[in-house]
Amino acid sequence: MASLMEVLIDVLEKESQEYENLLTLSMKKTPVIVSEDLAELARITDEEQIIVSRINHLDHQRNEAVNDIANVLNKDVDNLKIVDLIRMLAARPDEQEKLAAVFDKLQDNVTDQ
Repeated sequence: MASLMEVLIDVLEKESQEYENLLTLSMKKTPVIVSEDLAELARITDEEQIIVSRINHLDHQRNEAVNDIANVLNKDVDNLKIVDLIRMLAARPDEQEKLAAVFDKLQDNVTDQ
């Protein structure tokens, strides 16, 4: 299960980075809209769509990783949440800390949107 947890942590880190990228782009939009630069607005919008597509792909990978972990743990995937996994990792504090940190960072990035 350790490698499954590493996959989950890696996917969450990538997902968090993509949300940061999306936030950065969205902050660029206001001045572009004010300046009525439609070409730049179109470029930003196109880039946002690419990022959203990557986020959707990463979300699918995250769901697969959680499904695999649920199967190994013999848990119901519909009721297994990341916070539950963090609690279950009490015996492995390094992994627990990594998962908690990346999950918190992802939550912060998503709520900043």
